[in-house]
Amino acid sequence: MKKGSRVRGRITASIVVPVVVVAGVGGYAVADAYDVVPGWITNQPVPVEPAPFKTAQAVTTEAPRASAVSEMNETAPLPAASALQSLAQDLRDDDRTGESTNVSVIDLLTGETLVDLDAADPQVPASTTKLLTGVAAVAGLGPEFTMTTSVAWDASSRTLTLIAGGDMMLAADAGHGGTEDTPNGWAGMADLADAVVAGVGADTLESGPVRVTVDDSEFEAPAVNPEWPQYALDLGYVAAASGLAVNVARMTDEHFAPRFEDPSLAAGDVFVERLAERGVESGDATRAKVGSGADVVASVESAPLDQVVTLLEQESDNTVSEIVSLVHAGEMGKPTTAEGAAEATTEQLAGLGVDVTGLELYDGAGFSENNRISPLHLTETVRGAFANEATAEVLDWLPIAALEGTLDGRFHDTDAAGQMRAKTGSLTGVTTLAGAVQTADGRWLAYATLLDGMPYGQAQPKAALDEFLIALAQCGCEG
Repeated sequence: MKKGSRVRGRITASIVVPVVVVAGVGGYAVADAYDVVPGWITNQPVPVEPAPFKTAQAVTTEAPRASAVSEMNETAPLPAASALQSLAQDLRDDDRTGESTNVSVIDLLTGETLVDLDAADPQVPASTTKLLTGVAAVAGLGPEFTMTTSVAWDASSRTLTLIAGGDMMLAADAGHGGTEDTPNGWAGMADLADAVVAGVGADTLESGPVRVTVDDSEFEAPAVNPEWPQYALDLGYVAAASGLAVNVARMTDEHFAPRFEDPSLAAGDVFVERLAERGVESGDATRAKVGSGADVVASVESAPLDQVVTLLEQESDNTVSEIVSLVHAGEMGKPTTAEGAAEATTEQLAGLGVDVTGLELYDGAGFSENNRISPLHLTETVRGAFANEATAEVLDWLPIAALEGTLDGRFHDTDAAGQMRAKTGSLTGVTTLAGAVQTADGRWLAYATLLDGMPYGQAQPKAALDEFLIALAQCGCEG
């Protein structure tokens, strides 16, 4: 029985440098922003000032990396369902877990059910929502899809309009174009400025002042999702999802920096600076829709979508997740709103064979406590994505235990290190994990564990959850 009725392709050999990690007592209630609240958390009911930001050190673990999924041993023995069900029941019965601890484990290749601990019960998923967001977007748009930021020129009014296309990771200067191992800064404002000068002509632009405007009207939703808590913005865990920004609207180089209140206008001001460096005079950027007489004279492309999704899964980036869900909605002909994004995501998941009964989405990032996702939604998404050509590299997008992203501080010196991939999730009273794990016998299993009803603090439920995943990785549990 449940404790209570409350319900809330392939793996490459490269290792991603761990992302910045911070400890913020005041930010615990929104620790899911990047799933990086280490150690014990205070029981204070009211958030206090966050601790100074810290930079994570590179992981030096000697953990072995699992064999590539594309080379998986399809004849590896399937563990006995009874053994795994017993492990899951132990997790539910653990004093460190909450009122509603539900688990799904299925075989990655066949979909055979190995654990069903109220697996179809929808709960608050926290940041495991991002797993659905990313998979659905790549399934719908393809891994090579890019977001276009363009500039239109209206000669009659001498107006340059910067048009948002969803890329909120533009560089302030020139983009790296894929020479760095991150989609952040792939394209840049200097690239746009150079293209504008080439497209309009230096003589024309330098003959008098120009007006610079920004148009982000393609994104219909409020840039700040009303489901998000205010302290998420105050602490820099998320920026307004306007569809246009430099470095995800950070005001400094800190990973959890304060964000510009209006990312689009802030990006427009950077564009003005780059134009000025090229001899083009203008005032501050203002917001206006592109004129009917304007022609697009320049554009830049973001990183391919699969790389963007890798960043949002590995770093649990809320802003990027939200904007990806809205871009996906627009490209699918849906309204660029939370409702349209939910519809687009749900349709794509159903197309991958996921039973979407009970699925409710109110944002793409997982901040909303009104989201409802079941463990089975998550495991079926992992399996469906793995079997689909466009999303076959789904496990590549997820952090590797003890080595990458939001898992770089977990599972060190355990049998799960290097053998398990997961999207993490944590909100007040909610702890979640979903992904895939390789057993000791070499069998790959998709799993999802959703725990809720815990008191304030993540250390105890995370420890219990980690022990369960380590047991799965150790399993030589043939029937």
